Amino acid sequence: MSLITITNLPDIRHFRIYDAAFDPEKRAAVRMTGLLQATSSGYLLVGVPTALARGIYDAMDEPGISFPAAVDGGALRAGIVVMTPEELESLGGAAKITERGKQFSYQLGSLEEAPATNWPGVSVCWHLRIHAPELGKLRRTYGLSTKVEGDNDFSIVVACRKTGVLTSNPTSKSIGSTVQAEQSH
Repeated sequence: MSLITITNLPDIRHFRIYDAAFDPEKRAAVRMTGLLQATSSGYLLVGVPTALARGIYDAMDEPGISFPAAVDGGALRAGIVVMTPEELESLGGAAKITERGKQFSYQLGSLEEAPATNWPGVSVCWHLRIHAPELGKLRRTYGLSTKVEGDNDFSIVVACRKTGVLTSNPTSKSIGSTVQAEQSH
């Protein structure tokens, strides 16, 4: 019979490291920055490296997702939406925003799934939540609410699922194999 000695037990530091890795406040501690800019589609956003969004998308394991295209159909310009086209228009346009071209800081938060809104042909989006008090303050200086309407927080869209992607259709592998099997008999 063998006894477990105290030296065979895991080091308490390993538990602390494990706990720290799953603490959202610890993960979000890295401060990043991006330029505030207006897009041709009318959004005011803080630019984010597209490679950041692409890396998260590449690591996801969700059926039927795709890397998002821009709302206007162009290539994705990863960013944190600070003001919608409607909000910018109500303020007199992007030219009225004197902070364009300045750096704003943000911290990464959790990855969350949410229904797509105002995005035709897309049913679900995955957002990387962003902690950015400076952006809320910027919005307030222009008489807007702290957060973009409909959002809980600022975020970066990293993946989407188009409407009907997971539904049965004539090109389904399972339906095609059933039809082929029936035709061969």
